[in-house]
Amino acid sequence: LIKFYGIFTTTSFQFVSGAIGVKIHDVKVPQTYIFDEENPEELTLDCIYEVDPEETGFVLKWYLNDQSVYQWIPSVGSFAFPILKNRIDATHVASEDYLQKHRALAIVNPSWNVTGNYTCSVQTFQSSDRKSSHLQVIVPEKIFHLKHSCCDEDDTVNIICTTSGIYPEPTLIVLLNDVAVGNQVANRSRADEDGHFEVIVNARVPRQKMESPTTIKCILTIPDTNYSKKKESIFY
Repeated sequence: LIKFYGIFTTTSFQFVSGAIGVKIHDVKVPQTYIFDEENPEELTLDCIYEVDPEETGFVLKWYLNDQSVYQWIPSVGSFAFPILKNRIDATHVASEDYLQKHRALAIVNPSWNVTGNYTCSVQTFQSSDRKSSHLQVIVPEKIFHLKHSCCDEDDTVNIICTTSGIYPEPTLIVLLNDVAVGNQVANRSRADEDGHFEVIVNARVPRQKMESPTTIKCILTIPDTNYSKKKESIFY
C-alpha cells in the first residue's frame, strides 16, 4: 500500500490601501477679481495637489469653461493654448518641487472675458483627479449718476439712475428713505462692443408722496457677488 502525502499551499494577495495616487486638495480661484484698468495686477490661480512619486506620465492642465488653456509636463515644459495664449505667463514658478513647479495658472492683464469656470486636471498613467471653481471678473463702473427733477406737468418727481462702463450687468434699485420705489422702470440695459454694460433706471413718484426732506438713494449691485456702490441725494 503506497500512500502519497501532498503539501498544499495557498497564496494570499494583500492589497495595500492608502496609496495616494493623484489627489487634488484645493483649487485656489478667487470668487471675484476687481479689474484695475490703470494698474492691472497678475491674477494667479493655484492647484494644490499631491502625487505618488512612484507614478509616471504626469500631466497638469487648466481649462476655462471646458476649453484647454494651459498644459504643463515636467519633462517637456509648459505652454498656453490659443484661447488665452497672450494672457498666460507660462514661466510662472509656484514651487521648486519638480512635480509642482509650474502648477499655477498666471493670467497677465486679465479682462472681463476671463470670467468663467476654471478646472485643474492632474493625471498620470495610473490615476487622475480634477477640481473646478468659478471666477467672476468685475470691471468697475466708469459712470454712476443719480439725479432728480421736480416737477413735471403731472406734478411728478422724476428720478434717474445711470451707470455705464461696468461688467457684468449690474442691478440698480432706487430707494426713498430706504424703501424701494415700486414703479421703477429700466429704460435701457445694453452691452457695448467691449462687453461693458450701460443701465438706466427711471422712477416717477407723485410729488405728494415725497416728504421734505426725502433721502433718495440708488444702489448698484452685481448679482451673486459682494460688489455694491451707492449714490445719494436729498429732495426738499
